[in-house]
Amino acid sequence: MRLKDKVALITGGSSGIGLATVRRFAEEGAKVVFCSRRAPEKISDFMQELKDAGIDANVRYVQCDVSDEAQVKALAQYVKDTFGNCEILFNNAGIHLAGKLLETPPEAWDRIMGIDLRGVYLVSYYILPQMLEGGWGSIINMSSVSGICADYAMCAYNTAKGAITNLTRAMALDYADSNIRVNAVCPGVVRTAIAEHTFECVPGSEELFRQNYPTHLIADPVEVANACVFLGARESDAINGVNLPIDGGITCHTGQPQVGTY
Repeated sequence: MRLKDKVALITGGSSGIGLATVRRFAEEGAKVVFCSRRAPEKISDFMQELKDAGIDANVRYVQCDVSDEAQVKALAQYVKDTFGNCEILFNNAGIHLAGKLLETPPEAWDRIMGIDLRGVYLVSYYILPQMLEGGWGSIINMSSVSGICADYAMCAYNTAKGAITNLTRAMALDYADSNIRVNAVCPGVVRTAIAEHTFECVPGSEELFRQNYPTHLIADPVEVANACVFLGARESDAINGVNLPIDGGITCHTGQPQVGTY
C-alpha cells in the first residue's frame, strides 16, 4: 500500500474527483479525513460503499466550508485529534463559474475567489504547522488547464485557477527546505457532475470536447485520483512545484489548425 498509515485531508471530497480520491487513498491504506459543505447524511451511501469494501475503518467525514476560517481551523484540529499530524493535503474544494468579466457581478466573483482560492490558502495555513511539526508533507492543489491557459467566458474561474498555479510554485519554494512538497494537478474536462450538466444543457458539447482533445477522451475522476496518489506517496519525493496537466494533451497544442503536410 503506497499510502499506508499516512494521514490525509481531502477537501471537496463528497463528489467527483474528491470522492474518487478519498476512495483511492483509503484503498492505499491512508487515514483519511474528507470534507465538503454537504450534510453528513448526504454521503451515507458512499460511506456504506467503503464499509462494504472493508476500507472504512480509517475514513472520517466533516462538514466544512473551506472559505470560513473558523470552520477550517476546527477541521485542522479535528484531523490532528483524530489521526495525528496531517501528512498529505489535497486542496480539492472548488466551484465553477462561467461568464465574461461584465457577466460576473462582484458577489459571484467574491464567491468563487472565496472557495477556489481563499479555501486553498486557509486550509494550507492551518495544516502546514502540522506538517512542519511532523517533518514531512505533500500538498496537492487542485488547479486546472484553465489555470495554465485561458478559456472563453470563464474570467473568474481562470483567475482563481491561475492564482493557484502560481501559489503552488511559491509554496513549493518556501517549504522545500522543510521537507514539504507542493504540487498541483491541472485536469482538463473530467466526467463529473459539472461536465455532465454541460453535456446535457448544451447539445453536441460532449462531442465537441472529444474532437478538441488530442486523445479524444474524457477523463474519469479516478484518473486524477491516481495522480494524487502518486504525488502523495514517497515515490514522488523529487517532484516539487509541478503543475501537472491531466488533459489528454490539450495544453501541448498551440491552437493552430491542422492543415496537413506540405
